[in-house]
Amino acid sequence: MLIAFEGIDGSGKTTQAIELSRRLEEEGVPNEVVREPGGTRLGEGVRELLLHRSDLKISPLAEFLLFSASRAQLIEEKVTPMLRAGKTVILDRYFYSSVAYQGFGRRIPIDDIESVSRFATGGLLPDVVFLVELDLDTAMKRREDAGRRADRMEESEVRFFEDVISGFKECARRDPGRFVIIDGSAPVVKISERIYNHVASRIKNLAEERNAP
Repeated sequence: MLIAFEGIDGSGKTTQAIELSRRLEEEGVPNEVVREPGGTRLGEGVRELLLHRSDLKISPLAEFLLFSASRAQLIEEKVTPMLRAGKTVILDRYFYSSVAYQGFGRRIPIDDIESVSRFATGGLLPDVVFLVELDLDTAMKRREDAGRRADRMEESEVRFFEDVISGFKECARRDPGRFVIIDGSAPVVKISERIYNHVASRIKNLAEERNAP
C-alpha cells in the first residue's frame, strides 16, 4: 500500500506520517517512511541544494526538475522495491507538492507539471493521500515556536503560500476518491486516530480483495 501525506510546512503532516508508521509497526504491518526531496543519496543531495543553498539562484523550472529528479530516484531505488516486497510505504510529500508549489506557487503550467511527474514516477499513484490542512498563520507560528530556521522555500512571500494552499485544495477537488482532508488544527491524537482507522480499513479491504475467489 502506498500512502502520501501532503500539506504546507508546519501543518503537522510529518508528525502524522511518523505516528502512522509507529502504529502500523505495532500492528505488525511492515512499513517505511520516506521523505521528499530525499530518501536516497541523490535525493538528499538535491534536498540540500533546493532547501539550504540560499546563495544559489534557482529558476522555477530548474527547481521543479530537481524535485522531479529526486522523486524519480526515490521511486526506482526505494519505493517500487519496497512495494514489491509487500511493505506499506508512507511518503512525506509526493508530486502533488510540485503541483501546489511549482504549479500554483511558481506558475509553471499545471499540464507540464503533471506530464513530467507521470514520467518521473512511472505513473505510480498513492492508494490514499492525506492532505493536512492548516491556516498559514498557525503553520508559521508552529515553525517559529519550534525554533526552526526558514529554508529557501519557506522564505517565500505570504502570497506564494496562499497560492500553494489553493493548489493543494485543487488537487483534492480533482481526485476526491484518493484524497482525505484532515483538519490540522485538531488535537494530534485525534488526527492520528482518524488516519490510522482509515488506513487500517483500507488494508483490510485490500486483503479481502486479494483473497476473494
